[in-house]
Amino acid sequence: REAALEAALRLLQQFYLDLEKFLAWLTEAETTANVLQDATRKERILEDAQGVRELMKQWQELQKEIETHTDIFHSLDENGQKILRSLEGSDDATLLHRRLDNMNFRWSELRKKSLNIRSHLEASSDQWRRLHLSLQELLAWLQLKEDELKRQAPIGGDLPTVQKQNDIHRAFRRELKTKEPVILSALETVRIFLAEQPLEGLEKLYQEPRELPPEEKAQNVSRLLRRQADEVKTEWDKLNQLSSDWQKKIDEALERLQELQEAMDDLDLKLRQAEAIKGSWQPVGDLLIA
Repeated sequence: REAALEAALRLLQQFYLDLEKFLAWLTEAETTANVLQDATRKERILEDAQGVRELMKQWQELQKEIETHTDIFHSLDENGQKILRSLEGSDDATLLHRRLDNMNFRWSELRKKSLNIRSHLEASSDQWRRLHLSLQELLAWLQLKEDELKRQAPIGGDLPTVQKQNDIHRAFRRELKTKEPVILSALETVRIFLAEQPLEGLEKLYQEPRELPPEEKAQNVSRLLRRQADEVKTEWDKLNQLSSDWQKKIDEALERLQELQEAMDDLDLKLRQAEAIKGSWQPVGDLLIA
């Protein structure tokens, strides 16, 4: 028991060390993000191609750092919640709860800020083709995920199968949750791009084999991006609704099968009790002889 307590204490100390290290990194990342955000909002920065490339490189380094620390964040959050439950009711629990809430809030804000920085950088006048390709990739991903979701059906006929389906679909939903900021950022980038680009800027970007009036060229670019963005939003909403409907079916099946399993377990217990009682009966022949 003493060895177990010492091991638990070491784990607790390591958790707090890891938490402090992560928060120190988070402070540095927030400073970097604030500097980048200020730089992207400078007047006419998007007209400086070299400046945009340099800022994009710095943003990629920041984003790589964030992605590297994602697993660390989730591990700290999960372990912190476990420790919270073990400290329930104490002053330490209150303090830890505040620190975890603060960490979660700062992490969420950092990710949002990073995506907003990218949105501003990609809203420069030479980015429409990349936006076009980005939306195409998202549409392909959404179709892939819809096909994957459909392959998870139908509902299994026994509890272990449905529990496995539940695990698979919850992992699927976590993947959707991870993808959500990427989808929203892409849609926001298109919105900013279309709002900030004048017609004469758009028409320079559009290369058409046949000669079109400048205004028509600009309208074609705008129409193409807006249509793709609308398709992405529609397919994203559709996929989330399909996922919610499938999870509801799984939950209902799990509830029914668990009730059935409990009823079978109860029946099995009663049968074993009946067998035990029957085994204690005196044989009929003995009763007749008596």
